[in-house]
Amino acid sequence: MKLSEMRQILTAEDIHLTKSLGQNFLHDTHQLDRIVRAAELSGEDKVVEIGPGLGPLTQRLLGEASQVLAIEKDRRLVQVLQRRFAQESKLSLVHADALDSLRREPPDWSGWKLVSNLPYSVASPILVELAKASRSPERLVVTLQLEVAHQLMASPDSRDYGVLTLLVQLAYEPRGWFKIPASCFFP
Repeated sequence: MKLSEMRQILTAEDIHLTKSLGQNFLHDTHQLDRIVRAAELSGEDKVVEIGPGLGPLTQRLLGEASQVLAIEKDRRLVQVLQRRFAQESKLSLVHADALDSLRREPPDWSGWKLVSNLPYSVASPILVELAKASRSPERLVVTLQLEVAHQLMASPDSRDYGVLTLLVQLAYEPRGWFKIPASCFFP
């Protein structure tokens, strides 16, 4: 999905992005492809995507995975996604606050992969909830603010090391893949 298409949809739907929801949409096709490659998906994989926005990553995930569960908090975007992917049988679209759902009743995501451009405002809390869960996804491929990525990768002697680092490193082996330029996001 090109930047011009994103603008066109948002204008047509009279949707103004909400800063409090951390809505920054990744539109660069090269970066989206890199994320999907990093997930190392097979045709049997089940994928969870938190905050699909207008669905450019969702579209790629549907082409690679057997099943995609997309969780979107913004009702307006859920309606856009329902229309956009109306014919897609591999997609389950849920209108929910993913963080609240994780805290209330952690799902069994064993056997799933999380591939997501996580909203900045909830990225760290979502990672904490996933790391603490007894049945968390087998793999996480997420875009994060650089500061959060530094925390995840920190060594015990680093000033970035903290509770988030410890919890995530107990459950996962964080690896830095690549940095995405700010120009690849909208707005």
